[in-house]
Amino acid sequence: MHFRFSAKIFWPALLLMVGAFLLYANSFGNVWTYDDFPVVVDNPDIRSLVGFFADAHPGRPLRELTYLLDHALFGLQPGGWHIQNVFWHGLNAVLVFLLLGRLGVESRVAWFASLLFLVHPIQVEVVANISHRKDSLALCFVLLALLCHIRACEQGRRRWGWEAGMLGAWALALLAKQNAVVLPLVLLAYEYAFLADGRRILLKKRMFGAGVAVASLLGGLFWYRHFVASSGFQAETAKLLQSKANYFDGATLDLYYRMVLKSWVFMLGKVIYPTNLALEYTYSIPAGWFDPWVLAACLLLLAYAVGLWLSARHSPAVFFGLVWVGSFWLPVANLWPLSYFAADRYVYVPMVGLCLLLALLFDRVLRTTTGRALVPAALIAILGVLTWQQNRVWKNPETLWTQAHRVSSQSTFALNNLGNVYFLKGDLLKARDFYSRAAALNPMNATAHYNLGLIYQRVGLQAEALKNFRKFLVIDDPTFREQADALRKRLGISLSKTPVW
Repeated sequence: MHFRFSAKIFWPALLLMVGAFLLYANSFGNVWTYDDFPVVVDNPDIRSLVGFFADAHPGRPLRELTYLLDHALFGLQPGGWHIQNVFWHGLNAVLVFLLLGRLGVESRVAWFASLLFLVHPIQVEVVANISHRKDSLALCFVLLALLCHIRACEQGRRRWGWEAGMLGAWALALLAKQNAVVLPLVLLAYEYAFLADGRRILLKKRMFGAGVAVASLLGGLFWYRHFVASSGFQAETAKLLQSKANYFDGATLDLYYRMVLKSWVFMLGKVIYPTNLALEYTYSIPAGWFDPWVLAACLLLLAYAVGLWLSARHSPAVFFGLVWVGSFWLPVANLWPLSYFAADRYVYVPMVGLCLLLALLFDRVLRTTTGRALVPAALIAILGVLTWQQNRVWKNPETLWTQAHRVSSQSTFALNNLGNVYFLKGDLLKARDFYSRAAALNPMNATAHYNLGLIYQRVGLQAEALKNFRKFLVIDDPTFREQADALRKRLGISLSKTPVW
């Protein structure tokens, strides 16, 4: 039986919000980790409005505005900052529940999907890490924009206020993260799947809508063709393969996209079986196009296309869920190189559609009332326990990078950061071991060489220090250009009587 969420908003919202704070209660003891240091601790923009408008550290404006409140209330004590992170995640679960009610989804399906979104362990990276608040903020305003558009379609001639609200919420989502740019695809899917011609806005004229879609597709393909042909694209693919797969034999598009396809199946596997979650994933490159990972990805794409075709006319909720997943996966699918091939945070926004699809699947498979109650409840409980445990991974840098190394032993990123943990503890032997292993696995890891240089310099082995500093400078990673310039000035003074360059 369908329901109207507007008459029942308080208790579901309260339950989901309280559930969020209980589920993530153990994250309030977490300290700063990972990107928190450049994004929060060392960022002058988030300490005052004057600093914000100075924009010395360009980032995500909406996220930085929320940081201003945290800094005013809690200074640089990380515990208080987690309140907002949990709040936005809980609010997103509430908005998912509200959205599914507006779409006419059965109440039990809406509850299961929103709880699944709330408790799934793959969400922990966004919720437990302060620097990833951008993802939860973007999703919040994407959901609000969609809800405003739904109201606009219901209002007829009095719709313009709601459409203005939709545009305002979309603008805020874009200020949180650029991934929100694909929202129009979801708006079109909603109108196509759920509305008759007379109530549509963007698809009011079918030919116009089809023309816009075709023009956008052709324009995107034209842009992408030139983007792929650029030297910058080739350099970025090579850099990503080096850093995340320890591959140095020359990047080709064929090899790169095999790795991309593998990453899609890999992340879907993490959604279905969310164990061994970590900040960093590294894995081998598929041997060819008949590699099982690549074949599985191709079958997944085929199943996705067939699912869209079959559900377009007969199952609006399934069609909407599929379009949501595909639309919001597109910006993080590595069709153009990103920072990682696979990352838990990439799934945060697509999880709305995935949770809807999984809830619909369970509702179809479980025929009895008892089964529809007990099986989802048991699954939610199990996932909640896994989330509680995953929160502990983000407790401090040592737990974070130990887990990353345990999950991906060949990750030079994890090895280097574990070295940093022991370096700060003063355990130079252990730090040197991790840095050396990182440099051996990936000779292009600039920071590993730089850190080795620091250790050898501290213990008085000047020749070894110079050798590693030189390697750091030869790699010439643009990310560390400022560090490299400072090092060049310092080398000639502190390590040699004459300049080494």
